[in-house]
Amino acid sequence: MSQNDSLLDVYVFENLQLLEQLESILLAAEKSDRFNAEQVGAVFRILHTIKGSSGMMNFDALMRLSHAVEDLFALIRENPEREYEHRTVFDLVFAAQDFLKGEIERLQDGIAPSGEANDLIEKISSYHKKLLNGSAPEKSAAPQKKQKAKKPAATEEAPTVAAPAAEQTETAEAEQAAGAYRAKIFFEPGCKMENVRAFGVIKSIEDICTSIRTVPEDVLKEQSEDWIVESGFELFVETAAAAEVLKSKILANFFIKSLEFSALSPSAVQQPKAVVQHVEVKQEEEAEPILEAEALAAPSVSVQEAAPKHVAQEAEAAAKNAADAQSAQQKQNYMSVKLDKLDKLMNLVGEIVITETTVTKNPEVLKLHLDSFEKASRQLRKLTDELQDTVMSIRMIPISATFHRLERIVRDMCRKTGKQAELVIIGEDTEMDKSVIDNLGDPLMHLIRNSMDHGIETPEERQRKGKPATGKIVVEARNTGGDVVISISDDGVGLDRDKLVKKGIERGLIKKPEAEVTEKEAYSLIFAAGFSTNEAVTEFSGRGVGMDVAIRSIEKMGGSLSVDSTPDKGMSVQMRIPLTLAIIDGMQVSAGGTVFIVPLLSIQKSFKPKNGDVFRDPDGNEMILVRGKCYPVVRLYELYHIENARTELEDGILVLIEADQQGYCLFVDELIGEQQTVIKPMPSYISRYRRWTKGIAGCTILGDGGISLIIDINSLFTGV
Repeated sequence: MSQNDSLLDVYVFENLQLLEQLESILLAAEKSDRFNAEQVGAVFRILHTIKGSSGMMNFDALMRLSHAVEDLFALIRENPEREYEHRTVFDLVFAAQDFLKGEIERLQDGIAPSGEANDLIEKISSYHKKLLNGSAPEKSAAPQKKQKAKKPAATEEAPTVAAPAAEQTETAEAEQAAGAYRAKIFFEPGCKMENVRAFGVIKSIEDICTSIRTVPEDVLKEQSEDWIVESGFELFVETAAAAEVLKSKILANFFIKSLEFSALSPSAVQQPKAVVQHVEVKQEEEAEPILEAEALAAPSVSVQEAAPKHVAQEAEAAAKNAADAQSAQQKQNYMSVKLDKLDKLMNLVGEIVITETTVTKNPEVLKLHLDSFEKASRQLRKLTDELQDTVMSIRMIPISATFHRLERIVRDMCRKTGKQAELVIIGEDTEMDKSVIDNLGDPLMHLIRNSMDHGIETPEERQRKGKPATGKIVVEARNTGGDVVISISDDGVGLDRDKLVKKGIERGLIKKPEAEVTEKEAYSLIFAAGFSTNEAVTEFSGRGVGMDVAIRSIEKMGGSLSVDSTPDKGMSVQMRIPLTLAIIDGMQVSAGGTVFIVPLLSIQKSFKPKNGDVFRDPDGNEMILVRGKCYPVVRLYELYHIENARTELEDGILVLIEADQQGYCLFVDELIGEQQTVIKPMPSYISRYRRWTKGIAGCTILGDGGISLIIDINSLFTGV
């Protein structure tokens, strides 16, 4: 990967995180219909950072848009008593956030930004001017504050960021004669990407400097990062600006721990020696990492006066040793890793598991009955299990970020439909595999849109029914063994069974008489492709696509989806999704010489049936009574037309399976044993034949090199 690609990855990663923070702040502020001082400062700092990094990457439209929003919040921050139209501000900033996120996601997909932000910038600037020309604060403060607010607009097209408010009072000093200065910077331990942050410092001061020399010379080289962490980053500059202006611009950058600043004679720029002034940047430990730096308008610094040389050297050495120790500790505790490396590591672990099974379960080796080999095999299995658990734990992340994105969908649909609803999130700390979470976004979005469009009523209708005017949508996640259950419920109108059945009969989706259709069958119609109860197509529904996409996405992940509803009480959709898509513990079973694997967590018990245990229901289906409950019997050899299998129940084994919708007993020839199973997708030339792949989740490699099919316990019985 080239250095430019590395910089772009850093830019995309950091700014997408910033935009998520921005959206959370906006949603929280909108609930109270006003920004508080802390929220205004946070928004200002986020936009300032995005503007600076976009300017560094030469993304002009993104830089100018973030600059325009930053100017607006600078005015709001400097004039907290000024009245402004909150709804207008929220709409403008949400629109800017959407544009920035869309353009950065294009970069993430390898596509250059193409959007034009001029119209949006004009709207924001027009509202900014409207506020400037509106009612003024007290007369004593008004003239000075107006001048400060207007100055950033004059430098809007500059490649670096607009000067913070505290810096603007010093711009008159910038007309001095050229001077030479040395600055040595140490970044916060563990902040990462120190070479990129050093490059950002250079970009932030280059517009006021006539020459800049750095140590290390090329900060973007990978080797430079270690140098900057260990020895700091040095700047030797010549500038016409005042020393305080230069120092202020440097300190406006994030994650600066300390700054050594000294004046030099122009002749000493190449070999500078001077008594240094040490500036320590104080930061709030409670703040979010990206917001830890002091507010840009007035950086809080403490200046340590020049001390006797030996005292200063001892203090500096002690501080450096402490920083090095803290840096080493934080490096050990945290390190960012690219996702494709984790994917590769997971694939390697899967191959190790397969190879370990191939070696330890090899029939020819097992015939030898070697005690030393069996002991070594047990140790290898223990280490393999530990390696697998460690790798899987690295990939596990909380589902909170995915859940909180749904707040924006609820907010936007409330604005467009005139409805009122709140989103309640439960279990956001539940962890899942990163690949699973990445695939959850679309299904959850469609389910939330369905609840908002079809479920939640208008405030007037809800009040007529005696309900609160504001509807409630609850999203909950919880762990259940090897699965995660996610439920989305609302307190809206619920599903109309009769309407669904009539629509299903009209579409030819139901072949039986209306009276024989169960509630489960009726409710499942909402997931049929092209099925919709809306008579007209709207912006949100009417084409019958959303719910179809949701169930297909869930099934593709090996999950299942069920619906429950009560008229005028609401609807609930429950998704059951595996924690990971890679490796499971399974039980090998056989039918006519064909080996299948059943997920171990779904097996309740196995037993040999006796004569007379199995009976038939009125429809002719085989049933068996287990623990006082009737379960249907599924003969595996009949389902897949397997020859030479055992057909008499007394000769085989029944395995009680607890599926998502309904339990059942699976009839097989015999149980072979447990095996850790790496799930491989079915080959495309086989998977296109639905007849042969229904009820099959994938395949794996056995110890003897053969192929075993992995049973999808949730779809096996429904497919019978």
